Amino acid sequence: MINYTEMRAEANKLPNWTNEELKTAFTIFERYLKQGWKIELEQVDQLQTGYWKTRNGLPFPDQWNNYTSRISLVTWSTYVYPPDSEDYVERLNASFNSPMEAYKWLAPLLVKYANERRKDEEAQ
Repeated sequence: MINYTEMRAEANKLPNWTNEELKTAFTIFERYLKQGWKIELEQVDQLQTGYWKTRNGLPFPDQWNNYTSRISLVTWSTYVYPPDSEDYVERLNASFNSPMEAYKWLAPLLVKYANERRKDEEAQ
């Protein structure tokens, strides 16, 4: 007989992390998500922003704005919303060339910001 309760519990577990940095970041994110924070990672196609162009269907860096191609074809932007807020925290908003870069940058800053915010609220 199949035990669906055990299967569901197993499916709800965190992945078997092989990347410790990623595991640490997601542990931090999950803690704040449970407290009502909202964390978003937006994928930005730089073809739409003018940093890249296309010719014959192939992307190439704009020769004026991105001639060194330092701006990736796709970038990732972080947005963090505290509980009960519709505005994102500007200090925690930045763009990166990969999701992993974004996670590594965001996790420690989120902890620092949340601690500062909590201390400010306690002081009032």
